[in-house]
Amino acid sequence: MSVKVIHIDSEMTWRGGQQQAFYLYDAMIAKGYQTAFFTPIGSALTEKLKGKNLPVNEISMNGEIDFTAAKKIAKFAKQHNFDILHCHSSHSLSVGIMASYFNKKLKLVASRRVDFRIKRNYLNDLKYLNKSLKKIICISEAIKQILLDAGLPESRLAVIRSGIDLNKFINANPLEIVDKLSLQNKFVIGTVAAVEREKNYPLLLEAAKLVQNSGVEAVFVAVGDGSLLQEMQQKAMQLELKNFYFEGYRTNIGDYLKAFDVFVLPSKKEGLGTSILDAMSVGLPIIASNIGGIPEAVENGSNGILIDPSNPVMLAKSIISLIDAPEKRKAYGAASLELVQKFDINNTINSNIELYKEILAE
Repeated sequence: MSVKVIHIDSEMTWRGGQQQAFYLYDAMIAKGYQTAFFTPIGSALTEKLKGKNLPVNEISMNGEIDFTAAKKIAKFAKQHNFDILHCHSSHSLSVGIMASYFNKKLKLVASRRVDFRIKRNYLNDLKYLNKSLKKIICISEAIKQILLDAGLPESRLAVIRSGIDLNKFINANPLEIVDKLSLQNKFVIGTVAAVEREKNYPLLLEAAKLVQNSGVEAVFVAVGDGSLLQEMQQKAMQLELKNFYFEGYRTNIGDYLKAFDVFVLPSKKEGLGTSILDAMSVGLPIIASNIGGIPEAVENGSNGILIDPSNPVMLAKSIISLIDAPEKRKAYGAASLELVQKFDINNTINSNIELYKEILAE
């Protein structure tokens, strides 16, 4: 069956969703499928695609209501006989819905990566119950349940979990990070997360203060950039944290992960958490919030500890409990390596392609 897919992503930043879209597009080209990608001019994803010499169509995308962008995509789809429009973000779904009015042949697929609840109103019904939207891909069972609770029909929902390249960090080397931050013979608690509200950095900082006050020797390292970075740096200073390093945006994530002893992600909301999967792929024990899709990757007492994202004392105690238990850390790390196998990016890619075929067969 001939599968022809246009991908759209409207975001300017590089987050987990853009990585997933990149993986899928790259694989479809490698497998010989006719596919194209529309991205905003100058976006992080645009630059990543260009960096790997993958074809990309740069256009202006001005918010959710952009008839010009929609017309361009619809015209391109008609000229090249594309069947499916895969929208990788909420705003791009709005553009995709408009494009389907200009090109009635298009069948829409939308990826839902966030565990925010959808408010039922006229505009959202027009968007999520549109007859052109054939499937919403939920990256976790938790997201599917949220959409079911909002009244969306189960027939429109498909669960395809996000995946990672299991061998991505096989050659990563932590020595430069260890030397740079003087981590030799120190216990390192690390996180890789955008410095945004939903990632819950204040809780992590408060827990770090409690660990420090307990007299336990530990270093905290945070990798990621975001709108709250300066505010969180100031908060760390106010708490008089001695060993908390904000590293900002980095591309050598594997080097950092291999310098960590424990990975922490105390998010308030999380669709699944591919940074957790990355940490699992290098054999780290995990401490993470018991919310969203996280429990589908972290099994409490097996490869990590699930915590209440509003309880800094619980997080601090969980960290200290692993510092004092090297055998438990080893067991959790081994379990992480085993459990992460089901999140192989190849499974994600193949499941997306099979879904396209099912839609066309209908």
